[in-house]
Amino acid sequence: MKLERITKWLDDVLDVKSFSDVSNNGVQIARTGDDVKKVAFGVDASVTFIEAAAEAGAQLAVVHHGISWGGGIARIVDGVYNVVAAAMRHNVALYGVHLPLDASHAYGNNYELARYLGLKNLKPAFVYHGETIGCTGTLPNGKKVGVCSGGAGEFAADAKNLGCDIYITGEASWGEVIMAENAGMQMICAGHYATETFGVKALAKAMKKSLRVDTVFIPRPDIPNLQPPRLP
Repeated sequence: MKLERITKWLDDVLDVKSFSDVSNNGVQIARTGDDVKKVAFGVDASVTFIEAAAEAGAQLAVVHHGISWGGGIARIVDGVYNVVAAAMRHNVALYGVHLPLDASHAYGNNYELARYLGLKNLKPAFVYHGETIGCTGTLPNGKKVGVCSGGAGEFAADAKNLGCDIYITGEASWGEVIMAENAGMQMICAGHYATETFGVKALAKAMKKSLRVDTVFIPRPDIPNLQPPRLP
């Protein structure tokens, strides 16, 4: 399948063009040739991931955390060089998508995590860089839960103001932990990486079904899968 067709599908299903993002969403590293037989999905654009994608036989790697942010890459040195070199050595293209993959109601980290936790009545919540990326939902016992993956401890007070009984994120600074405590918000930090595997997994499954192209999710071997937190 042509690389352009795959990346257009990603742009469309995630509504990438409507986001004013801190990440430069889309193709961040090109490749020689445009035929793609397999697509690898992961959370981070690391050398380890690129090499694993190549070993799996992928010609395209799709990640949540790419290598180009804000004004782009000023210099290709150090860690960025190593990622670019690995991609070019194996001829693997890289597609990065940040906030659109957090916010998507169909495939996003937060809505997928909320569904995984069994939440119902999902509604958008939590604004980051002008984009609403998280959600709230309710447990069978009626308790309200806020969900915003990654490093979103800053929204604990917002969750309290929205009437949430519990707020779930990936990680928080110590200051944010104290802020949540002072606000009377029960905050659960389930892991930055673990909470952001949901979007790429959902995308991989959807792409395989829609485009009939082979896909694979490549996990980090050093981080366990998220286990459902105990929700009172």
